[in-house]
Amino acid sequence: MRIACGVFDGVHRGHQALLSQKPDVVYVLPSPSKLVLTTAEEKQALLTAYAGPTAHIEFVDQLPGHSSSEVLSVEPVLYGNLPISSERIRSALLAGRIEEAEAMLGYPYTLYGEVVYGRQLGRTVGMPTVNLKTADEKLLPAHGVYGTITIVDGIRYLGVTSIGPRPTVDNLPTVTIETFLLHFNRELYGQHISLELKTYIRPITKFESLEAVRQKVDEDVLYVMGKNLL
Repeated sequence: MRIACGVFDGVHRGHQALLSQKPDVVYVLPSPSKLVLTTAEEKQALLTAYAGPTAHIEFVDQLPGHSSSEVLSVEPVLYGNLPISSERIRSALLAGRIEEAEAMLGYPYTLYGEVVYGRQLGRTVGMPTVNLKTADEKLLPAHGVYGTITIVDGIRYLGVTSIGPRPTVDNLPTVTIETFLLHFNRELYGQHISLELKTYIRPITKFESLEAVRQKVDEDVLYVMGKNLL
């Protein structure tokens, strides 16, 4: 029996190299971090995708006894001449280095969650936003404005996403995930969607009015359109 074991947080390119050996069993250990790159549900889906549908995936608190000859291993996968690790990816995200995180993951860092009601202030200036609620344990990147792709019913929409507090609206420390979608005007409340982070644009800024926010977002939109993210 071929065994793969580890925390597998992020299921990054290093993990993928191990899983490409098609283990029979994958033992998943608890993450030592309170904030994770992948929730248990996300990790299950990624492990199945990379190890194959016949692999048995089991979440355990400690490894069961087995022969060391059964445990698969691979040489470290490098990025920037250093081994890829979940900690390096976490550090890149917290610094807003989104492209670097994606290069190490092998796929875009993605936030999954339910669309919830916000204060709907953006509508007053012709800028309705989609508010996303993610799992509490999901690591969010550095506060800022990002070029993103939102996936709704299998269709990919370009957008501009603000992650962090809203200093123009209030002085609360509450972190929100708000996306202005291009060419989209449907109601999504209650639906579960995916949000791919593609590029960092700028820090969170306090403006004198919502109209000023709208003008800046228009500039952000032009920027992401020029990046050809789709």
